[in-house]
Amino acid sequence: MRIKNFHLITILVLVFILTIFLPISAAGSSTKRLTLGTSVSGGTYFVLGGGWAKIMGEKLSGVNISVQEGGGGATNVQLIQQGKMDLGYAVVGVAYQGWHGLDWAKGVKHDKIRSIFPSHASFMQIYTLEKNPYSSIYDLKGAHVTTGTPGNTSEIAGKAVLKLLGIEPSKISMISMTSQVDSLKDGIVDVNITVTGLPGPFMLNLETTHKVRFIGLSDADLEKIIKEYPYFSAGVIPKGTYRDVKEDVQTVSFWNIMVASADLPDDLVYNLVKETFNNKDALVKVNPVAKQLFPEAIKYSIIPLHPGALKYYREIGIEIPDNLLPPD
Repeated sequence: MRIKNFHLITILVLVFILTIFLPISAAGSSTKRLTLGTSVSGGTYFVLGGGWAKIMGEKLSGVNISVQEGGGGATNVQLIQQGKMDLGYAVVGVAYQGWHGLDWAKGVKHDKIRSIFPSHASFMQIYTLEKNPYSSIYDLKGAHVTTGTPGNTSEIAGKAVLKLLGIEPSKISMISMTSQVDSLKDGIVDVNITVTGLPGPFMLNLETTHKVRFIGLSDADLEKIIKEYPYFSAGVIPKGTYRDVKEDVQTVSFWNIMVASADLPDDLVYNLVKETFNNKDALVKVNPVAKQLFPEAIKYSIIPLHPGALKYYREIGIEIPDNLLPPD
């Protein structure tokens, strides 16, 4: 009888211990694990995203963000729509096309994406080696041109501009930034088209060993491009941005935003946005493009905000236009 009682008491004690410690164990495993889509290694998204994820993990208890290297904006939007990614960088034009099911989205409306904060402006950089005979974008007819990887903003925007201006290269290769630079050095390709922030990390390698020429766009070209693609903007690569840029170069610019899944909790998104702006100085150390990080720039987004982000902007007095309000 005593043995039976002993076993009963032992079981009751074990049940009591489990009752106490299971909730603690559950709380300890409540870390919110998120996936962030960036771009290929060496791109602004990849560099800035890695730093941002690290800072958010340090500032927000229970948040762990893993950075995924990938194809860039369109790919990030697709993966968020499919529920395979939580956050991602995208150019506003690419996000707009995804939201409405246009162009690359091929009729599929990516309605799960929400904008949360503006990041930085990117610029189309059309460049070649100085020794090559290309000084105008119209010289690219018959040339071997590269853009970014499929789904990357460089690929989407680069091809759109060439097509609109009636320029038919002999070949267009869709390769990573690193491969673009290596192929140009080796004489395999003639001209590269890359969309990234200023200065682009890829150029630090190239300009140490080669003289580079940047190819600009005329006023007439820019007017035609922006009329066709109103979410593109006229931009300038300022002289001195790179060693061989001796005068301003006119080109197309694009505002980048961080997009998130509509499924993310409001309080989580609110805290991510708040800590992003609270830690601007730390982000600038990661990549100088973060100097452009201002709450007011959310107006450049053209897809609706996540409710958690909307709460933050209203809290600090930012007026939000109707087209950015979350869908009902």
